[in-house]
Amino acid sequence: MTKINFVVVLALLVSLTICNQYPIKNVVVLMMENRSYDHMLGWMKQGGEYGNPDVNGLTGNECNYKNPFLPFLGKICVSPDAPDNSLYDPSHAHEATTERIFGCNYSLNIKDKNIKNPCVNHASSEGDATMGGFVMSSKKGGHNGLQEMSAQLSSNVPIITTLANQYAQFDHYFCSYPGPTNPNRLFVHCGTCDGCLGNEQKTGQIQNKTLQEVLANNNLTWRYYYENDADDWFLYIDYFNKNFNSTLFPPMEQFYTDAANGNLPNYTFINPSESINPNYNNTKSFGLMNDQHPNHSVREGERLMKNVYEALRNGPLWNQTLLIITYDEHGGFYDHVSPPQNGVPNPDGKKNKNGFDFTRLGIRVPMLMISPWIEKGTLIKEPAPNQKPFETSQFEHSSIISSILKIFGINEYFSKRTEWAATFDDLLLKRSEPRTDCPTELAYIPPPTQQDIERLYNLPLKDRLIQKVQKLCRQVRRTDENCGKNVKTYKELNHFLNHELLQSDI
Repeated sequence: MTKINFVVVLALLVSLTICNQYPIKNVVVLMMENRSYDHMLGWMKQGGEYGNPDVNGLTGNECNYKNPFLPFLGKICVSPDAPDNSLYDPSHAHEATTERIFGCNYSLNIKDKNIKNPCVNHASSEGDATMGGFVMSSKKGGHNGLQEMSAQLSSNVPIITTLANQYAQFDHYFCSYPGPTNPNRLFVHCGTCDGCLGNEQKTGQIQNKTLQEVLANNNLTWRYYYENDADDWFLYIDYFNKNFNSTLFPPMEQFYTDAANGNLPNYTFINPSESINPNYNNTKSFGLMNDQHPNHSVREGERLMKNVYEALRNGPLWNQTLLIITYDEHGGFYDHVSPPQNGVPNPDGKKNKNGFDFTRLGIRVPMLMISPWIEKGTLIKEPAPNQKPFETSQFEHSSIISSILKIFGINEYFSKRTEWAATFDDLLLKRSEPRTDCPTELAYIPPPTQQDIERLYNLPLKDRLIQKVQKLCRQVRRTDENCGKNVKTYKELNHFLNHELLQSDI
C-alpha cells in the first residue's frame, strides 16, 4: 500500500469511527408548553419519593416584592400549591418577560441609549437580573401574582420527576429567547427566530433552513407528529409549509404505531395538542389538550409524557433511542435563577422591532435526556469544559441542534447561536452497554372523568386561540364580520373548526 493510499484509508477509518461512536440512531424531541424549571421541578429540592435535594430548586424562601419600588407593601413567596389547571395564563410576552427578569417597567420611550436598564434600553445586557418582577408584572395584567409564584409538588407530577430521577435532568438549561412560544420553537428548528418579537409570524414567513431539512439533505429521515390541531404551530416555517403532508406530518396515533413497529425516523419532533377534539376521545389523549399551556391540565401533559416514554421503552428501538423532553418557554411562571446576560451571541445580526439584540437568554425551563445509555440519577448543572465551544457557552434550545448534528456526524452551520451553544452528546458515551434496569411502566394516571372533560371543554379560550379564530376568519370567511365572535370556550372552538368554518362564503 502506498503512503498516500494508507493516509486515505486511515482518514476514512477515523471518519467512520467519529460517525459511529454514538449508540443513538433515533432522536425523539417532545416539546411541552410554557412552564419554568422551578414551577415543574423546583420543589424536587425538598426531597421525598420524587425529590432530589441536589437540584438547584426551591427552598421555600424565594420571594418577590409586590412592588420592588415600594418594598413596604410586602412580599409574595413561592408556594407548593400550583393547581392542575392554572387560574389564568400569566403574561409571557417579551415585554413582560423582561419585566419579570429585571424587576423594571417596560417602556418604548427610549430617550437615552446609555441607560443600562433593559426595560428602557432594550439592547442592554447590563441590567440587574434579580428575577424580582414576577408579581409586579402580574399586577400590571390585573392579577395578584400568586399563580406565578406557585409551583408543583413533586408528588403531583410523578411522571416528569420519575424520568428526571431515572435518567438525566438539567438544572441550568434556558430557553433561547426571553419571550413567548414561536420564537423559542424557531430556535429549536432553525437556531434563530429571524429577528422576531413574538408570535406574529405568518404562514411560510420564516425562510431559514431547518434541522429537518439538513437531516434530509444528509440522507436521514424525520417526521413531525402532532395531535389534533397544532399545525399552526409550525406552518409559519416555509420548509414545513412546503412539505406539509401526512407522511412527514402524521397524527400522533401514528407515532405509537411506528414506535411499536420499529418504524421511527432518525429524528422525531412531537407537538402536543392545544385544544380539544371530541372525535378523538377514544385515543390515548382522550381528545384533550395536553400541552400543559396554562390554563390547560398538567395531568394530561403528564399522560402524554408517560405514553411517549412507554411506547419507546417497550418498542424494538429502545436501545438506540434518545428521548428529549423540554418546554419551549417559562410561561410567566417564577424561576429564581437569572438567565445568562453576558457572552450570548446574536444568532444572525438582527434586532427585533423594539431594539432587542438577542444577546440574552430566556428563563430556565425543564430539560430531560432519557435513554438506556444514560446513567440513572444524572444531574447536569452548568456545562463542563468539553461541552462548551466557547468559554461563555450555555445549555439552551440551540443545544438541541448542535448536539443532534454531532450525534449524526453532520457538519453544518446554522447560526452563531448554534455554533456557541453547549452540547450534551457526551452524556451518551459514558457507558459501554445500555442499561437493563430502565422502568417499563410509569405511575398510573387515571383516565379523565366526564366531569373533568366537561370542565376542560368549557374553559375560556386563551389569547393564542382567540387570535387563531380571528386569523382563520380573515383567511376563509373574509366578508363575514360576525365570524368567530361567539367562540369563547374550547367546546365552541371545536364546533367552529369542524362545522361553522366549513360554511365558507368564498
